[in-house]
Amino acid sequence: MAESQAQMIRMRILGVLLRHARQRAGRSQAELAASLHISASRYAQYERGEREPLLPELQVVAELCDVPLGYFFDDQALVEDQGAAAPQMVVERLQQKMIGARLHQARLCAGKSQKETAEALGVLPRRVSEYESGARAIPTSELKALAAYLHVDPG
Repeated sequence: MAESQAQMIRMRILGVLLRHARQRAGRSQAELAASLHISASRYAQYERGEREPLLPELQVVAELCDVPLGYFFDDQALVEDQGAAAPQMVVERLQQKMIGARLHQARLCAGKSQKETAEALGVLPRRVSEYESGARAIPTSELKALAAYLHVDPG
């Protein structure tokens, strides 16, 4: 499957999960849009899978809809209007992106540049960038090394 098709599928699945969480919480699209400081039409694009929300926006939606952030990345999330778990490939891609976002945040909190982090890991800075964007999966051995270098609990 082409990368763009996989991205489209992932965005549609995320949109279904957003809609399900919102409806289950009894909230309107307009209410969530206002909380995110975006237009209602932009939020509707998220739910239709036409646009991808930013991680901070997902965090706000999760809080307002009383679901854990991981709900949007969980292949076991119950979605009544879909009736099936997300395709495994899409779920793995979402998890990869989430790990990348956490790596980025940990690196910034540690005050390290991508270059410094790459040198500590013995890879090119481009590889760290790919990890952070979710474009490349992080091998477990490198993830453990990154956790130690950035002083974070890998658990």
